[in-house]
Amino acid sequence: MDIWIVFNPVIKLLLYGSVLVATGSLLFAFHFNKYQTIENKAYCSSLSNNASLLGLIISALFFLSISGNMGGDLGSVFSPLMLGLALDSKSGLAAMLCSAGFLVLYLQGKIFPSSLKSGSTLLGVFLLLLSFVISGHASKLGTTAQILLIFHLTGIAFWIGSLLPLRNMCLSSNIKNLHQVTHQFGKIAMFYVLGLLIAGISFAYMLIGDISLLIETSYGIVLCVKVLIVCTLLFLGALNKFWIVPLIKSDMERGAIRLKNSVQAEIMLVLLVFLFTSLLTTSLNLPMGG
Repeated sequence: MDIWIVFNPVIKLLLYGSVLVATGSLLFAFHFNKYQTIENKAYCSSLSNNASLLGLIISALFFLSISGNMGGDLGSVFSPLMLGLALDSKSGLAAMLCSAGFLVLYLQGKIFPSSLKSGSTLLGVFLLLLSFVISGHASKLGTTAQILLIFHLTGIAFWIGSLLPLRNMCLSSNIKNLHQVTHQFGKIAMFYVLGLLIAGISFAYMLIGDISLLIETSYGIVLCVKVLIVCTLLFLGALNKFWIVPLIKSDMERGAIRLKNSVQAEIMLVLLVFLFTSLLTTSLNLPMGG
């Protein structure tokens, strides 16, 4: 069995998680800064730093996997010839941009002055998003698809990247601002989720080209399973907004426990979404031969 059939989806899964947690926790901190305690702010900063550090390691493995794929065996991972070819490829450039983005985010709170913190954060996020659109399916479909993917990824980053900070707030010793955060989160998330759905559906249609291929091809079937999981996540999000958030207002401790349990369920589903996304981008061919 080709070892890369196993390694590539795992590497992509970890890369997706690192990118979305590193950027999403920063988006969460930006939107809800005035409601967070010092403990909450420190958690978001630490979360982004740790995800960026992990992302640096995964980006390096991603680059090495490109040369390994080109050579077809493990020995090719360290072959100067294959490494050179990987560096000249779009995937290799994507890995380099990803590494640069993670490095900027990791260092932005350590070596950059506070006056440059916002700019360095935007630069790091931009490099990470750019790494996703210069290679893969989006690059083959043109500028429109690349723009759609950027909007889709930004919405996902906010949604998924907020899960761990929300869980941390539920577990915090001070949850007095939890209702304000969750109430505002529901309002802001509507715009992010609407954007990611419109962009995601449009991008998926550009990829598939024919709705019948959703049930006639392996790619389409896996995509349908991924969409079903996303719909389940949307259902949980609606329950949070219309049931748990009002409960937090009337019974904060009980509501915090319910929200924590809901968020933990969402995290499990998100891991499944990552898994199916990694399969779609590494192990399955587009139905239209893209």
